[in-house]
Amino acid sequence: MSARRFGWLKGLAFGTALSAAAAFGLGADHAEAKTKDGKYLIYYSMSYVGNAWQTEAKNAVTAMSKTAAYKDRVELRTQAAGANAQKQIQQMNAMIQAGADAILAFPISPTALNGVIKNACEKGVVVVVINGVTEPCAYVVKVDGVKLGAERTEWVIKQLGGKGNIVAITGVPGVSYNEEHHQGFKETVAKYPDIKVIGELVGMWDQSLARVKMKEFLATHKWEDIDGIVAQTGCYTLSLMQVEDGYYPKNPVIPCSGESSNGGRLQMLPPDSNVEGALGRAGLSSGSGLWAVAYLLKVAVDVLDGKKPASNPIFYNDAIVHVTKDNVKICESGTAAEFAAGCNTIAPGIVPPDYAIDFWSPNTPELGFSSALLGEPDY
Repeated sequence: MSARRFGWLKGLAFGTALSAAAAFGLGADHAEAKTKDGKYLIYYSMSYVGNAWQTEAKNAVTAMSKTAAYKDRVELRTQAAGANAQKQIQQMNAMIQAGADAILAFPISPTALNGVIKNACEKGVVVVVINGVTEPCAYVVKVDGVKLGAERTEWVIKQLGGKGNIVAITGVPGVSYNEEHHQGFKETVAKYPDIKVIGELVGMWDQSLARVKMKEFLATHKWEDIDGIVAQTGCYTLSLMQVEDGYYPKNPVIPCSGESSNGGRLQMLPPDSNVEGALGRAGLSSGSGLWAVAYLLKVAVDVLDGKKPASNPIFYNDAIVHVTKDNVKICESGTAAEFAAGCNTIAPGIVPPDYAIDFWSPNTPELGFSSALLGEPDY
């Protein structure tokens, strides 16, 4: 087990692997990178960072590294490459040169990183990614995006009785989860001849951009033209826009299936519930599993300890919580214990309304709202 000096590395752009290692004050020789603290050095390589979900993901994996099980065993360093595959490759090469024991990654592309991942594996570095690459030496923790996209789309179509106009809000182009989810959307729509897709808007998994794209769409359409929405991210904001534009309460909020935003789940509560933002809207909130990013750390440490997962990829669709207005339930403070008891959203004001609320899972019972908001575990 190799060990390294702890230090957060945020937003650093590496020109080459060698210059990056020098910037860390570490030599390029893997053996020389060891320090005396006996910890694993694990890097988290982020890609696109322009949304709340990615901020929460970084916080969640940070929180996991601080739990009792890992705080004395792991030193975590984080890098953000943005939507730039070449930059992510450069950063990951630098991590290898700096002597990483493991690299956790949110890959910007399912194929572009294959070379650097193979290089890491050949040098004994464990690589664990969220939602997919095609290099077989990597461990993959993923949601079946095709299945989730199909489930969300099917729910909306059933709300419409199999007939009507739908708008899709997609995510970051090129990322495997986005492509899979949209595939599931298109395959499901194709089964219903009376369903018409009148818009496919690139929302980049960002509530504010979903607002911009929908505003552009409404320059040539009306809310009345839309019967249902399938949004990888955006249900919260698009429902709020209907209030702002006066479409609601004259009309019910348009059914929307998508992300696990806290504000979106609060909107499902009855209008007379005395909860700020409650609209009684029809919605399906089934996030892609924020907690799974923190779970990458568990997988990496297990592999480093000689305990390989029983399967690869590791699918987690069965762990996704599906929330509608029929089962939405408020947590008063958002602790891990409350989520374990069955609540699935947090009272207004505790977390931002655009924050994904699926940070807790039986697989990550240590994580409450403070993990996503502050990078701190509950225990």
